[in-house]
Amino acid sequence: MNHSHSRRVLVSGLVVAAALITTSARTAVAVTPKVSADEMARHERYMRLAIAQAKRNPGRPFGSVIVDNRSGDVVGEGVVNMGANPMYHSEVVAMNDYIARHGNQDWANLTMYGTGEACPMCMSAMIWAGLPNVVYGSEMSFVHKYVNLIYVRAKDVIAAAHPLYKNKLLLGGVLSRETDQMFIDRAKAQTAPK
Repeated sequence: MNHSHSRRVLVSGLVVAAALITTSARTAVAVTPKVSADEMARHERYMRLAIAQAKRNPGRPFGSVIVDNRSGDVVGEGVVNMGANPMYHSEVVAMNDYIARHGNQDWANLTMYGTGEACPMCMSAMIWAGLPNVVYGSEMSFVHKYVNLIYVRAKDVIAAAHPLYKNKLLLGGVLSRETDQMFIDRAKAQTAPK
């Protein structure tokens, strides 16, 4: 077999593999079910706790809490602290807090609440842990106007993780008026005369 034929076979194989990956990724979807008034009230209660975390760092108002779906207890919390470590986004800090308290277990029974839509790194960390429920306030399309970020939506990271990850809930926009305002206030504070 000559080298040009080998290259064509290799390239053809790569094209087919890419098409299969793309097709399977499109079939995976983040689950955004209809939410009852009672469920929304519960999500808003926990989002207020994530907002309280974010207020600890108004310069980057990302805060998160992890809730045990069985008990309703907050089992992890975090605020962004990239000054200490560039990976310390609020979701990662909350996950580390959870592990310190409870060990690296029972992720399937948890919900992550965050003031902003999870970035690709944070969503990937939740995927690898198997944390299936994610609720957030501000949409990435809004946040990127005020904060530099890697613009890959959480739903797209979830789709790329198929069939590795089974998402049960991806719900955005919870108390977004309040979380959006935090990002607007951050921008105003940065442009205000000193």
